[in-house]
Amino acid sequence: MHNNLGDKLEGTVGERYKIIRNFRYGKDLNVYKAYEVNNDKSRVPYVIKSYKTREAFEIESQALEILKDAPNIMQMIDVYSQQTIIVCECALYDLETFLSHQDYSQRHKEEGDIIKSIVSGLMELQKHNIVHTELAPKNIMYFQEKDGYTERWKLIDFDSACISDKDDVKIVTNYSAPEVIRARENGTEIKANFAMDMFSFGLVLYFLETGQHYWDGESEVAKEEMISTRHLLIDVHDPSACFIIKELLSKTI
Repeated sequence: MHNNLGDKLEGTVGERYKIIRNFRYGKDLNVYKAYEVNNDKSRVPYVIKSYKTREAFEIESQALEILKDAPNIMQMIDVYSQQTIIVCECALYDLETFLSHQDYSQRHKEEGDIIKSIVSGLMELQKHNIVHTELAPKNIMYFQEKDGYTERWKLIDFDSACISDKDDVKIVTNYSAPEVIRARENGTEIKANFAMDMFSFGLVLYFLETGQHYWDGESEVAKEEMISTRHLLIDVHDPSACFIIKELLSKTI
């Protein structure tokens, strides 16, 4: 697999798909937007993910196989094991992009459907003992189904997913639970559990209500507040939302 947009996909996957756009996703993953070569008329876009490590490929492909047909989970269309490539449905936009164009009243109008979709996705993960570990607005995306009419929010990005109480957490983000951030600071390993996703969900709800990240990933003051034993300060207008967010971020779930 090559990194330049002008390059073609190699092997079997290259015979079926044609790249139209190249996304940059760090050193461990190349992401492309593509169409089927022999189905140009439909112009249905797909996302092709090419992994630099077999571990990340196997984690995501196995998780998506388990979560096949779950309505609020991104669906895998094709898998090419030898090339460590998966092909997935293509989203329209992520939650962070969507909310950047909404004011408070517009966010409020949409948030019920968004929250139901996230909860549905998380319940599906828990049913299969999977912890996402990277739940954040950028990993919640809006998809249009093949029928051209049905649209829904779905969880994406499972290359760092873990089996609860078995696998060590592999990644730390600004939406990670305090114990995950503390473990990284201390250079120790920590087993994944569902409470970690619930804390991240609380931060997503905070973002839904305020349009702001609780921690931007840079501020040392905000990070220290996140990993301390103190309750986080939540300034949210809606009393019901404020209560739910405080419960999710209580650090005692």
